[in-house]
Amino acid sequence: MTERSIDGIEAVGIIEAKGFVPIFEAVDAMVKASEVDITGVVKLDGHIVSCILTGELAAVRVAIDVGEEAARAVSKEGVASVVFASPSDPIRALATNPYGLLEGNGGNSGKAR
Repeated sequence: MTERSIDGIEAVGIIEAKGFVPIFEAVDAMVKASEVDITGVVKLDGHIVSCILTGELAAVRVAIDVGEEAARAVSKEGVASVVFASPSDPIRALATNPYGLLEGNGGNSGKAR
């Protein structure tokens, strides 16, 4: 068993694409393929949508790989991702409150509902 931090976050993954459809495809595929927690889906400038997930490192890596494949299957635009193993405090904070990315817009205007 791997060591987890006090807040339970071992790894953080972020996947982004242009538009909601590729991200929703990615989310569906990721939660079906691996045991991860989706902590938020955030719409950023330029129609970029990001999804942030947490879990055990191996699970996050599998989810990101599967999510990228699913997003690329429906998107003509680029898809980008990153996995943070043993994330730093700022990345950990972002994972627990992804809507903080939108501070200039009240901190929650991009919440997926």
